[in-house]
Amino acid sequence: MCSEMSSTPAAIQVDKLSKSFRMYNHPRDRLLQALWGRDRHGQPKLFYKEFWALQQLSFRLARGQTLGVVGRNGSGKSTLLQLICGTLQPSSGSVQVHGRVGALLELGSGFNPEFSGLENIYLNAAVLGLSKAETEQKLDQILAFADIGAFVHQPVKTYSSGMAVRLAFAVQAHIDPDVLVVDEALAVGDELFQKKCYAHLERLKENGTAVLLVTHSCPQIIQHCDQALLLHKGKARMLDEPARVTITYQRLINASDADWDAAFVEPLPQQDETAAIASLAPASSHESAKQQPISSSSQAWLDPNLVPQSSEIYPSHGARITDLWIERAGPAGNPGDQVNVLPFGEPFVLVFGYEADLDLERLGLACHIASHTGQRISGQTLPTELSTKASQGLISVRAGDRWQVRFSFNGGLWPGVYFAGGGIICFGEQGKSFVHRVVDFRALRILENTPISVVGSCALQANPPQLTLNQA
Repeated sequence: MCSEMSSTPAAIQVDKLSKSFRMYNHPRDRLLQALWGRDRHGQPKLFYKEFWALQQLSFRLARGQTLGVVGRNGSGKSTLLQLICGTLQPSSGSVQVHGRVGALLELGSGFNPEFSGLENIYLNAAVLGLSKAETEQKLDQILAFADIGAFVHQPVKTYSSGMAVRLAFAVQAHIDPDVLVVDEALAVGDELFQKKCYAHLERLKENGTAVLLVTHSCPQIIQHCDQALLLHKGKARMLDEPARVTITYQRLINASDADWDAAFVEPLPQQDETAAIASLAPASSHESAKQQPISSSSQAWLDPNLVPQSSEIYPSHGARITDLWIERAGPAGNPGDQVNVLPFGEPFVLVFGYEADLDLERLGLACHIASHTGQRISGQTLPTELSTKASQGLISVRAGDRWQVRFSFNGGLWPGVYFAGGGIICFGEQGKSFVHRVVDFRALRILENTPISVVGSCALQANPPQLTLNQA
């Protein structure tokens, strides 16, 4: 753990924190447990199963620092935040929070939908310990930050999701909290509002506010957090630098529980407090981000669990796409390692395999890369001038023929998940028609190693910008 976080006074101290919930198969079991919770010998008789949402979690968050929490759904992130905010009580262990806590746990949390936005500002501020005079002193700042205009006088139930999160963040961030907890709520706002929120978080940090940020966005973790905590099935798997944690998370994001357990080992009982705070160390049986340098060579791999769930394979009319895989761009066009996870900026190759069932002529081949929203980001064709008037470079095949085509791409995709597909097109007298077509056939994940300013749909920069200064 970094010395700066260790030497700065703690805002949050979590020690061996655990939380369990009772899971009843039927509502009547709750009554049976209350009435007949012990047998005739006085021994406990359980009508429920225990579900441990958190187990033996320890960490320390210093003032002026930001801790990012990542993990799949059901990993215990929301339970942790509720324990820190005091809306849940731990089953064992302890949570110590020093100072005033501002919390944005879910959309519109703490708002009365029947009250106007203005009334909810005073209500929330009073709950958080501000007097009416203090609230009025900060009111102009809150209203200016929320920027919802005359809607502040309307009931919150009439607000859109974006308006609700604007008002909620404006209130929580302007009460001068010692600890600010944010749980995915900012994902609702537009990009400009998100930018304003994160800029305000930086100002809060400079004033000593500790920030606990839960988000599925690895780029946000890297850019805004000093450390990151990786949770899975209620257990802390890693506490380290954001880049290392997010790389490990993205390696295991689609893995089975057994793979998660195999990738980490429990700390030894005799470890000191600092090691216990780190909670879990990577196992040697799996390459982990902690054991590898942060370099492009360590961040490209084949994730067998990164499989699209939206694949569409259309009927074949004489030829078909049999396979598609992704390779790193090898030297001089030679085949590279097969991967589907790559760092930002590294070139890659889509390799298609084809097979013909009939004799066909005047064929063209195409591929495309789409974002998770379905937007086509890029693509290529063979021949490159593929149109109804194309005559040069079209392909003729015989039944039983098999062939491959390699489509090479520069590393211009912004960090995120993308989907690759393609088609076989026939140019006949009636125009062009698809012989075969696949959509979302394979998935590709692009990693962000360092903070990146995303502009547009993809990066097309060829060389660094050049400045020419004509001095007087």
